[in-house]
Amino acid sequence: MRYACMTGFLIATLALSLSPVPSQAAATPHRHRLGVVVQVSNDNPEAWDFTLLNISYIQAQLGKNRLPIEVVAFGPGIFMLTRNSVVRERLGKAMKNGVRFVACEDSMQAHKLAREDMYPGITFVPLGIAEIVSKQRQGWSYLKP
Repeated sequence: MRYACMTGFLIATLALSLSPVPSQAAATPHRHRLGVVVQVSNDNPEAWDFTLLNISYIQAQLGKNRLPIEVVAFGPGIFMLTRNSVVRERLGKAMKNGVRFVACEDSMQAHKLAREDMYPGITFVPLGIAEIVSKQRQGWSYLKP
């Protein structure tokens, strides 16, 4: 029940953040492609499950092809994206549903992980937090479950 309430809150917050402000929409003739960037920076498998659950709820509510979703893992959260991650099956399913997973190379280096250690199909960026900031500057919504 706790997850359902929190999930409802996250979806409502996301829906509000994606609603254009009339003056902003009128002033920006070429709007950026909106999406959701999700931060994963902890090593708690329950939090990873919660993140993936929320992503599936967002896709069910708003449409999986309507809203790009990118999960950026850094710090201890980088272990979510390894080949041996406890959520590896769910990663594959989310990727099939269009979710993009991004690994921070700086965190990989700090945790002595090579690209070969990572789940197939993910992408890599030099610095995960910079990826999140870049997406926010483009107009993406930011979630940290």
